[in-house]
Amino acid sequence: HTDPATYNIYKRNEHLSRPWAIPGTVGLEHRIGGLEKQHVTGAVSYDDNNHQIMTDLRRMKVEKVADDIPDLEIVGDKDGGDLLLVGWGGTYGSILTAVEHAREQGKSVSCIHLRHLSPMPKNLGAILKKFKKVIIPELNTGQLRLILRAKFLVDARGVNKVSGKPFLVEELNAAINIMLDGKWGDHDFLTPHNHTTRVEDQIVDPFGGGPKKAAAAEG
Repeated sequence: HTDPATYNIYKRNEHLSRPWAIPGTVGLEHRIGGLEKQHVTGAVSYDDNNHQIMTDLRRMKVEKVADDIPDLEIVGDKDGGDLLLVGWGGTYGSILTAVEHAREQGKSVSCIHLRHLSPMPKNLGAILKKFKKVIIPELNTGQLRLILRAKFLVDARGVNKVSGKPFLVEELNAAINIMLDGKWGDHDFLTPHNHTTRVEDQIVDPFGGGPKKAAAAEG
């Protein structure tokens, strides 16, 4: 921007982006810094309604980035099915291979892989609702699962692993079978142990450093 007569530092276009001034242009000097600014003019503002407007605009600006994010492609049942695995980051190869193994056995298992998290692809919510069950394998304690449950209100369950090693395909194969066989129960997530995933290994001994058998725990 070069015209001082039409320049307003916080006037936004259809993308909610603000105009940039060429550094050193006379008449386009403006305030910068961490204090809240007045919408359009850029003057320092302490008005509560303006703060709400500016906060909403910043959120909406980030959300509009989704217009340029490609739609997710489902690997497997394009129109939905029994089970969807959702991955992100370094889980891609393990999830894809496990899904391919399950499909070779005639199981209705599909997957998607997220490459954009904030904002997320615009068709993610519609995809999640096409499937009866959703599993989110993560190499953490389930952060994405919590976000998707809150944002899209889907009963997503997790496979969480933080041992410093990637998922083994057999760990995800076991989790897939548990879910499809209706044996998952009320667990929000399952954690693999000893190269597999089993419901009975989910009771952790806080003093022994590993899983306890359910029967032993009950005794």
